[in-house]
Amino acid sequence: MLLLALSDAHIPDRATDLPLKFKKLLSVPDKISQVALLGNSTKSYDFLKFVNQISNNVTIVRGEFDNGHLPSTKKDRASDSIRPMEEIPMNSIIRQGALKIGCCSGYTVVPKNDPLSLLALARQLDVDILLWGGTHNVEAYTLEGKFFVNPGSCTGAFNTDWPIVFDVEDSDEAVTAEVEKPTKENEPEDDGAKSGSTEKEQPGSDMAKKGTAEERDSESDVKPENQFKEDEVNISDLDVNGSNSPSFCLLDIQGNICTLYIYLYVDGEVKVDKVVYEKE
Repeated sequence: MLLLALSDAHIPDRATDLPLKFKKLLSVPDKISQVALLGNSTKSYDFLKFVNQISNNVTIVRGEFDNGHLPSTKKDRASDSIRPMEEIPMNSIIRQGALKIGCCSGYTVVPKNDPLSLLALARQLDVDILLWGGTHNVEAYTLEGKFFVNPGSCTGAFNTDWPIVFDVEDSDEAVTAEVEKPTKENEPEDDGAKSGSTEKEQPGSDMAKKGTAEERDSESDVKPENQFKEDEVNISDLDVNGSNSPSFCLLDIQGNICTLYIYLYVDGEVKVDKVVYEKE
């Protein structure tokens, strides 16, 4: 039994469609038994229609940017297998073979994407595999005998809460450098003030003071540039615009064994990775 996991399409708000190579791979009739949409994928009826062509058995859970109901038009869709629902559920459970699979969108998990919180949800739903979305990044790991899978964003839509990680050691060194520099520069000023109180002012001292003041101003102008160079962080274009690599997951379930295939669209090519999980 093949189960397709899609999440965070964000069509038409943040993306227009799936990559063409993804659509060609998924347009094989009678190959995939069931599809799970893990949030933020219900605003486009055309996308839902394409998903329904992959499989008539579609499980949908609500994401933070989804409406409470599936989109509909004025036409009567009584003959279509996708029909307006009263309410899209927050969680859903799929039973296949000896495995129970939980589906949810990760925005209800607090802290977000926290493994222990996801483990608590998996125990609450009493499932062996937990599929969740919301992060736009592919993840697959086991924790205390349970399998956790995040298929990422199937369109590569940007994520608004992407993190920027700074080097803590470099930032600490920059702070200490800022603290030490003023103390060293203040020492000659104190000595000059003390000597000025005992010695008489000589002609031309005003010009010397102006010169030293101009030097200090020039030094203060140079310092922020040096600090900026020290704090400079190299960020790739992928991180700047918050976009992600399009991805989806395909689960091949046979009895108590789940073989996970991870599909990534990178540099115009589809790359596949494989992970095997066996229920204890």
